[in-house]
Amino acid sequence: MDDVQHGALAIDVREPHYAAVAQQLLAQIGSGGLRPGDRLPSVRELARQTGRSITTVLRAYEHLEALGAIGSRPRSGYFVSAAPKARPLPQTLQAPSGPPSLISGELVADFLQARIGGSLRFGDSVPEPSLLPVASLNRVARQLLRDEPELAIPYQMSPGYQRLREQLAGRLAALGAEVAADDIVITTGGMEAINLCLRALTRAGDTLLMEAPTFYGLLQAAEEHGLRVVELPNDPLTGIDPDDLRRAVGRHRIAAALFVQNFNNPTGSLMPDEAKREVVRTLNAAGIPLIEDDVYGELGFVAGRATPLKVYDEADLVLHCGSFSKTLSPGFRVGAIASRRYARELTRRKFTLSCATASLPQMIVSRYLETGGYERHLRGLRASLARSIARISEAVLQAFPDGTSVSRPQGGFVLWIELPGTVDAVQMFRRTAQAGIAIRPGTLFSASAQYAHHIRLNCAMPWSETVAAGIATLGRIAHALAAGRG
Repeated sequence: MDDVQHGALAIDVREPHYAAVAQQLLAQIGSGGLRPGDRLPSVRELARQTGRSITTVLRAYEHLEALGAIGSRPRSGYFVSAAPKARPLPQTLQAPSGPPSLISGELVADFLQARIGGSLRFGDSVPEPSLLPVASLNRVARQLLRDEPELAIPYQMSPGYQRLREQLAGRLAALGAEVAADDIVITTGGMEAINLCLRALTRAGDTLLMEAPTFYGLLQAAEEHGLRVVELPNDPLTGIDPDDLRRAVGRHRIAAALFVQNFNNPTGSLMPDEAKREVVRTLNAAGIPLIEDDVYGELGFVAGRATPLKVYDEADLVLHCGSFSKTLSPGFRVGAIASRRYARELTRRKFTLSCATASLPQMIVSRYLETGGYERHLRGLRASLARSIARISEAVLQAFPDGTSVSRPQGGFVLWIELPGTVDAVQMFRRTAQAGIAIRPGTLFSASAQYAHHIRLNCAMPWSETVAAGIATLGRIAHALAAGRG
């Protein structure tokens, strides 16, 4: 990929306009031409120097600030940041040895039943509506209902709306995956996509290979299908280790694998492309299908769209699952599976499970993709999420007890936080619920109930006094528990 490095930072130069400005500044910082503490040109001055608009330069500065390369001071402008201090990451735990784990959904059920009021939603991994193009989507919906009611109202039978399938295939093909419209099955969100794949690939009692930690909804799906789980440790920066995968494949009889390697939920990790190639090659060689949950793949902070595992699939054994729930509209419930080998079987199972996906949301998404608005929206959303992650990370480290570690997500919008060993995450959940704040305790994210001292926070919200106050409240509760005042 063509990018410019600054320490651990990189910007994909394929991004238009503002990324080119940011690239130039990063190059100067990386070469020492701009040093920590140096004042940058004003927005107006840099616009004149580069021949770009003030809006473009401002977006470049905002993007670099979100990455931590520069900082702003009130009434003083922008300055090159000091080299960030190394911070410990949450610990990656080794999965227990022995037979594959069985999952219990009782704990998840307890948390799903806990309806916590209030305006702070640190628990659910969904973006706030203010970050989404609500007005544009409403406008498209009104136009469709006025102009094409004969298409928007009736069923769009499985495999789904043809134009949307063509668009999704085109987007994956542009990344290097061998995908055509006939390989796409539209689903009611990402979770239905995962469940359809599990139905097609596994039977009760089979063994499923997953990473830990991972999204508890995927663990619940495995339990619902009566599967046993073998866990691979998931590094908070680079995901699973290909060597761990090879050992697991040699040790267990695995029916399928289910991975989230583009901005894992909850760690935000991103598997390097070469490791992705090794993982897919190993599974292809063993004839093991891989379900790729790629719902966060569009939300990379630095290089934009992360490479799907499907790109490296030479045996057509990767079932790529995506969704617009994290990027466009959670309530539309529009997801998709890409798989030539299994498309016919998935279409049949989709019909028997839910017949069809709602017509109007599919058409709205398709029309929005045609306008070009989606790419513009994604660029703004990525920058907003990067800023939110940076602000909330800093607030957590300041408010929480000594010994707290925070993940460094490379995309997505959740933080994985390791608390001191005296803090029980489930107990913290119950205390924060009483204060009207939802969080998710770490034991939900492992089939073997590990990560008892970890929590996940949703950060897909603009920074505000309410968010700051919420983090302060969480910090006070964590301090009390750390001191044994639970």
